[in-house]
Amino acid sequence: MFIKKGDKILEKEYRGYGQAEGEKFFITFTNSEDLGVKYLKIENELWIYFPDADDVMKISGHMLRQGMMGSDISYEDLMDLDKFEEKYNSELIGEDTLNDSFCYRIKTTAKTDDATYYSRELWVEKNTFVVLKMNLYAKSGRLLKEINQTDLQKFDDKYYALKMTIRDMRKKETLTTVELIEIKFDVNVPENTFTKQNLYR
Repeated sequence: MFIKKGDKILEKEYRGYGQAEGEKFFITFTNSEDLGVKYLKIENELWIYFPDADDVMKISGHMLRQGMMGSDISYEDLMDLDKFEEKYNSELIGEDTLNDSFCYRIKTTAKTDDATYYSRELWVEKNTFVVLKMNLYAKSGRLLKEINQTDLQKFDDKYYALKMTIRDMRKKETLTTVELIEIKFDVNVPENTFTKQNLYR
């Protein structure tokens, strides 16, 4: 993960496990500055472990609006990964071309109060069904974030984007880039991975 703030770029590395379309994940940061910092998400709860203090903190309330590790990815974004269909109504609003790719344009509108964004506009590549671009809006219509996905790769019969850029339009001169160096599916997850006890290990 590369976090650009003005002329400064922070580079962070992590590894971990995910399960059930974002309902659970466990990640550990491995770069020297953040070595041992861990995150655990189980459905609608999120915890962070700080190795220097040997302490676990639950992230909730106003803290959810903060950026993960100072990035443009908020904790709210992490919590909004799962149950997308339950939180948004979707409609096809047209077709478009994006970076020489033919796309469906889809608009989603929040139908629950706990949805992070009021509406989203998506450009979905026709052949792979990967979301190449997503604009996230407030109820006022203000553009809050812009997300782009590139470097598509096929695993078995499904395509995934290995590179994502996130720009928070409320901030100046910031950009977060996430690159997946290695991704594996159907692996044996160690026992008790998705537990609070595992944060202390």
